[in-house]
Amino acid sequence: MLLLAICMYGQKNGSIYEVGDSIVNYETNFENLIKNWTTDNITNADEYTSFRYAFVETITDSIRYKYYRNYFTGDEVVSASTSRYFGVKDGLKYYRFFIRPGYAYSEFYDTRGMTEKQKTIMSEDFRQKAKDLLKRDFDVDKMNLKYYTSEFHKNDTTLEADKSSYTYNIIKSWGSANLASPDSISANYIDIISGKKKADQFDTTEKRRLKLEELLIDRTVFQLRFNKKAHLGDKVYAVQFDYYGKTYTNYVICSSKTKKVVWDNFFPNINLAQPEYPILIGIKNRH
Repeated sequence: MLLLAICMYGQKNGSIYEVGDSIVNYETNFENLIKNWTTDNITNADEYTSFRYAFVETITDSIRYKYYRNYFTGDEVVSASTSRYFGVKDGLKYYRFFIRPGYAYSEFYDTRGMTEKQKTIMSEDFRQKAKDLLKRDFDVDKMNLKYYTSEFHKNDTTLEADKSSYTYNIIKSWGSANLASPDSISANYIDIISGKKKADQFDTTEKRRLKLEELLIDRTVFQLRFNKKAHLGDKVYAVQFDYYGKTYTNYVICSSKTKKVVWDNFFPNINLAQPEYPILIGIKNRH
């Protein structure tokens, strides 16, 4: 079998907010968004209707700043579920990207569709503890935080096959996890992050404890990130859209200096550049 290596590159480059007209005012971000919302960029774009946007307010004081810092790291914010497919079929390269709306941490409110094993972990008492943690107001500026950094390396390999050829999609990822928490970060959690252990190795009680620890770490890390991205004087906008008859409101923050979107929990998942990735194509020998 002959193996060929191919690298793919996108024709566009940048955020869905920034491909198109130069950002000369806040509204340019959202006009670009609407223009770029096509099935060429998002495979299921036609499932969305009625895009509109509106200015909400300027973050003028620390009270409103802390409100948004807690809001964007809580359980009411609109979030996205994404799927990407790369490959070659009949000699043609393809890239498909799907995005579907929902709400962050919805698993603590709706357990439908979960396996019995998952439902066992998601007891009513545990889910209430998770909700309380997610609704709690944080002030990371006044917290004595513990930090931990972990490097990770991962190779994901999938195989697609048809009658005439095999296509291997190899996606390599690497980076580091920068953790922060007002509580000590447990050895078990560090072992899971570093890949030394898997969550399935622990009993139900420890899985619940680890999940609550993860929520605390996530909220802390995102609030620290918010401090770097958003500032007093920045503008808050709302982007609304309908998806299968349900209206979603996605709030975003624009920098008062650059006019660009600096915080958004939904649309930043969309980068119009088709990422470079290696594909190994296995061609069967024919007799």
